[in-house]
Amino acid sequence: MRNAKDFLPKNMNIKWKLTLWAALLMLFLFFSYNILQYYVIQNWVVKQEKQTIQKKMDEVVAYIQDSNFKGNVSESEHYLDVLNEKYQMIRIVQENNTPLFTISDEVPQGWVDPKHVAKEELLEFSPKGDRLLILREPIEVNGFKGTVEIIRNLENFESLINQIFMLVLIAGVGAILLSLIGGRLISFQLLKPINSMIRTMKRIKENGLKERVMINKQRDEMTELGVMFNELMDNLEKSFQQQQQFVEDASHELKTPLTIIHGHLSLINRWGKDNPEVLERSIDLSLNETNRLIHLVSELLTLSRAEESTISQSSLEKLNIRMVMEDIVENFQTINHNFTISSTIDVEADFAIKILKSHLEQIMIILLDNATKYSTEQKLIQIHVSHTNRQLKIEVKDYGEGIPEEELPFVMNRFYRVDKARSRKHGGNGLGLAIAKRLLDLYQGTLEIDSVYGKWTKVQITFPLNGSS
Repeated sequence: MRNAKDFLPKNMNIKWKLTLWAALLMLFLFFSYNILQYYVIQNWVVKQEKQTIQKKMDEVVAYIQDSNFKGNVSESEHYLDVLNEKYQMIRIVQENNTPLFTISDEVPQGWVDPKHVAKEELLEFSPKGDRLLILREPIEVNGFKGTVEIIRNLENFESLINQIFMLVLIAGVGAILLSLIGGRLISFQLLKPINSMIRTMKRIKENGLKERVMINKQRDEMTELGVMFNELMDNLEKSFQQQQQFVEDASHELKTPLTIIHGHLSLINRWGKDNPEVLERSIDLSLNETNRLIHLVSELLTLSRAEESTISQSSLEKLNIRMVMEDIVENFQTINHNFTISSTIDVEADFAIKILKSHLEQIMIILLDNATKYSTEQKLIQIHVSHTNRQLKIEVKDYGEGIPEEELPFVMNRFYRVDKARSRKHGGNGLGLAIAKRLLDLYQGTLEIDSVYGKWTKVQITFPLNGSS
């Protein structure tokens, strides 16, 4: 069986599909209502005609009984003639089915044969295309037995019904036009936000990502679609800007060591080959810059992998926090003899959360590495680990150079460095905190930094537990 959609052309656009469907729906409702109305009126008129003929029968029977009818035609015919109506016939029928007398107004006597009945009957009859309503009722008065027949021609009724039917047809033709116009208006209103979105996309293609869809004041599904589209474009524009900034920053960061290496190689090529001191110095500096390049590329790859990573909590195994943190502190203390690393781990021995061990280790190495790089005379690093019912909290505090308050909002941006000369001296590329932030985002964690310039810096990271502990 074919679907209704199969009858629509496949290349028809949504606007015309909505127009046709809306028009068909309106036509269906219109004709359903009018057909129902037609039958209601028809049944009501028939009911009224039956009540009228019954009332007329009651009057005729009452007259015959009150006038002591004895079969004398001349005594009754005049009154019944007055009582009769247009398109109606009144007939008195004897027991042998022969008419005693007949009074008719535009109803031929030959259309209905006279008939004597023993009980009242009401029926419809349609000779020669006319619709007749026949009511027969037996009478018995002063020894006379017979039947009163009243026959009504429903010509007025048929005329009314035909007029109603023609009105329905005419109204149906008008309804087709109105439904098409209405469907067109409905489709225009429904597709207005989508058309606006299409125009915006074309402008975006021509002018760039700054174009947005106009949002109406009314809040409906189409408005919500426009809002979501604008939010998507905001995120897309932000991503392109970040990507562009990333490329520019990476190019700048790569250009500096490459320029230094190129300069030293040029120096060696010109006259450094014959000067051992210059040769050794240039080679050492070039190796330092090469190592910095290797470290920079490694961090860029790490950041790229972190941004592309997704974590499924169900696939992770629980990690014992106390054990891992003790190992990290011990290993870092081993390679930094001149630092005092104080750790307070306020978690139970069996406390565990779902996280990759490599991710937690990398985050902690980044924080501890920053703490050692930017230390001053006081070589002290304090680590505090605690948890509540909702989150695991790890704090790393150092007493080094600190960060100016106005710089704090930017320190987690890629390649951002508070003091570029100082960072270059310590070997920093400004990617560590960006990597840590991205790894924390994988677990819906947070990273907050508080600092007093010249005194101390405290970094706090949190992991939501969410039943994972």
